[in-house]
Amino acid sequence: MMRPRLKQAGWIAALALLGLASSQSDPLKAAVATGGAQYAQVILDQDEGQRLCTQYQSQLPGELIPKFIEAQKALIRYPANGKLLGDWQNGEKVFTDPKRGNCYACHQGDPKQLAYGTMGPSLANYGARGTSEPILRYTYEKIYNSWAFVPCSLMYRGGVHGLFTPEETADLVAFLVDANSPLNRR
Repeated sequence: MMRPRLKQAGWIAALALLGLASSQSDPLKAAVATGGAQYAQVILDQDEGQRLCTQYQSQLPGELIPKFIEAQKALIRYPANGKLLGDWQNGEKVFTDPKRGNCYACHQGDPKQLAYGTMGPSLANYGARGTSEPILRYTYEKIYNSWAFVPCSLMYRGGVHGLFTPEETADLVAFLVDANSPLNRR
């Protein structure tokens, strides 16, 4: 069995040979050099979209953006029943689950919630946008795969990575737009 240090050195050498480390900024080079096999595996296991975001340090050249967005939209899956609006109470569970939605890490939601992140926009009173089909579709697709709208966005692709199902994505949509949701009650 390969020893951990030897395995780590092998991963780092593989990264260097692949040229992945050489195209990155200095802080990322340092992380690759000290991150060991787990970090290297994450780099090696990137899907095409993540590979491009890593290669261009989240600043894709303009000529790549249309094809990138098209590829990201193709990754969006919809609920089997075709409904983009699910159960807001189930959506609240996913929204607050730190292992799945974890939305409070970046967004304000329920105005009564005291702890929340500020990297993303506030979602309090999101329901004021209404529940028209275009609003529901945009909200659903943005939650399922944010990169279909903003390439290399900090918002992770929860649906694409299986953190929540298409049906749970519809539940998250309901949590955002339903008048009875804590996000929309005043």
